[in-house]
Amino acid sequence: MQLKNKTMLITGASSGIGAATAKAAAREGARVLLLARTQAKLEKVAAEIQARGGEARVWPVDVSQPEQVRQVARQITDEAGAPDIIFNNAGAGRWLFTEETEMGEAAEMMAVPYLAAFYVTQAFLPAMLRRNSGLILNMSSVAAYLPWPGATAYAAARWAMRGFTEALRADLHGTNVRAALIVFAKVQSDFWAHNPGSEERVPGAQAMIPVITTEQAAAAVVRGIKRDRRVIMTPFMLRVVLGMDALFPGPTRWLLNNTGAKRPLNQQKGSLGVDKA
Repeated sequence: MQLKNKTMLITGASSGIGAATAKAAAREGARVLLLARTQAKLEKVAAEIQARGGEARVWPVDVSQPEQVRQVARQITDEAGAPDIIFNNAGAGRWLFTEETEMGEAAEMMAVPYLAAFYVTQAFLPAMLRRNSGLILNMSSVAAYLPWPGATAYAAARWAMRGFTEALRADLHGTNVRAALIVFAKVQSDFWAHNPGSEERVPGAQAMIPVITTEQAAAAVVRGIKRDRRVIMTPFMLRVVLGMDALFPGPTRWLLNNTGAKRPLNQQKGSLGVDKA
């Protein structure tokens, strides 16, 4: 799909991969609709796009709240029409061991990205189906294929995004509305500042895969859209590592587990009322 004169809706568009993708899509001639919670940050991104001659509009919304999503979807459809492309990019979540994760935080990690992606997709899908065209992009992570220690709820939410994409493809069979999954390893972005303590738990095995910038991630997204990819994945070494896992799952998982985060000593024994000899 070419982006010129297409409308692309991006959640989590106020920073990171979302903002970088909005700028890259606008350079290709797309009209971008920017969604996130903080209006001031959205307006800054939109102003940068507009200063370069692009089209951008902002819609402050908390996509984890279904009623807010319904309301903004009605406004967008009335004012801009149903989007040609939806990029379900919003997502966050600290990397924590299971016992470190508060129940409420686990629920928040599932709400964004997974439930948010479901709400946004469900809100616009009827119009896409009536038009019989559209593309739904779901941001996930290599964690949806290869989880590592110390990021349980995070990885589970990314597996949910992978499952949602596969189920959506089945659901859309026989239509011209498509779904694609986006998978990256480590991206150097403000995700790490927003989720303190997570970067320290990146497995040592990550050294096999080059770290990419948000601009490189955005370029991969745009390239994948134009080439109609079912899975958008970069860099190449990420594909190599996933291929290794398919052929040699035992050694690959051993490497991740042994170079991943180690449970703090005070949690290994005694902290949960066990092993108190």
